[in-house]
Amino acid sequence: MRTSGRDPLKALGQSTAALVCGLMLASCTSGEPEAKNEQPPCGISPSSQEGVLLRDVIAADAFDALVYNSTSEVVATLRRALPETGPEHRIPMRTRCALWAVGQDGGGGVTFRFGWVSRASKEVQYPLPNGVPFEVEGGTFGQANDVDTTLYVGCEMPGELGEASKSAWFHAKAEHSVSSTPAAVDQAARDRQTALTYLMARRITEALGCENKPLEKPPVVKPLPSP
Repeated sequence: MRTSGRDPLKALGQSTAALVCGLMLASCTSGEPEAKNEQPPCGISPSSQEGVLLRDVIAADAFDALVYNSTSEVVATLRRALPETGPEHRIPMRTRCALWAVGQDGGGGVTFRFGWVSRASKEVQYPLPNGVPFEVEGGTFGQANDVDTTLYVGCEMPGELGEASKSAWFHAKAEHSVSSTPAAVDQAARDRQTALTYLMARRITEALGCENKPLEKPPVVKPLPSP
């Protein structure tokens, strides 16, 4: 993993940062705070399960990162947003970080976002283009295609947010960029993308304090027949 003590945006430069924002689909103009230094980047150490999966997903041994919100900042936003989430209204998803391959050609990248969506929303039913539906042990479900992974999780919040959490799904989304000559993304690759999204989402659900611990078990992805 490549790490740096400098501010990622200063290191990349203004033009490169703009390019990264386009390639990584990061929310550069949607109210996200400026990128910040975080070690290890996005909380992913090289030896962690997330680190191993990330290297497979981006097809590279080293990566750079833009961190837009810490885990605690994402959680604070989600707590405020939950009571306002309904079938016709949702707060924009909050970007945690963007990561991409460095040091070689042909690598990719991924951006992680988190939010809530009403269980009555039609959004959950919309199929991704060429998407493959899946479920994960414990009732978590979603879809994945070559560039997007969406995950919907039942999170039973404690205290005064408990009632609101019964009518909302915790929503995790990973947006994948591809190289100029991308290799075919097969089901095994989509499974790795989904497992990585699951593990990154677990960090948020644990910090939220979901009482049912929905992502406690290891991610075992089960592709379902397309509708």
